[in-house]
Amino acid sequence: EMEYQDSVLDKILLSIFRKLVVQNTGGVTSDKDGFLGLVEQARTYLLQATPDDQNKMVRETLAGLMTPVLPPFYRIFMSGIVPKIGSEWDGKQIGPWFYAPWLTSIVTPTFFGFLVGPSYPNRRKDGHVGGIVVEKCKFLQESKCKGICLHMCKLPAQQFFQDELGLPLAVSPNFVTQECQWSFGEAPVPVEEDDSFPKGCLVGCESRKVVAEMQGAARANLCN
Repeated sequence: EMEYQDSVLDKILLSIFRKLVVQNTGGVTSDKDGFLGLVEQARTYLLQATPDDQNKMVRETLAGLMTPVLPPFYRIFMSGIVPKIGSEWDGKQIGPWFYAPWLTSIVTPTFFGFLVGPSYPNRRKDGHVGGIVVEKCKFLQESKCKGICLHMCKLPAQQFFQDELGLPLAVSPNFVTQECQWSFGEAPVPVEEDDSFPKGCLVGCESRKVVAEMQGAARANLCN
């Protein structure tokens, strides 16, 4: 397993993120320190909320982390979405600009490392510039939980970049190596059509005991 060496910036961002999670989950917290505390918060919320609620919580937390200023800036200068200035073009998207995927891949490793672990720019799955590869995902290594990966990272991150920032994003985790490919500007494959996404719970997942005791729709929500 990888031993993560968090920078001062990582620790600050993690602290802010955890406080936003408490706020956006109605008080779900953990006595554990650092990232393990965040994983426990994620697991607790995973077991009590619907997938839609989980995705919404993470999107709101990411929005809070970026502050009210950064998303509008990104939408204009990266995604090419016309701001409301009283013209017939208001709200229309004429981008993303050609440099958006590449520049996003340069900036992301610095500001998302606290959440996913060390990463570096590479090419997207389609071979174009604008990707990053996470060497060993923090959430997968520490939780070994497919549900946390899917509903607390992959889906909300994809939806946040598309809906809030105007840039498609495909997040492709490898459940064997715990590596994860992020491809900015590339449309994601629906989970139900993705043959690489495993069925059922992962071996070693601490949520499996709880899942095994659950029935019906609640159990299905966690296993899909």
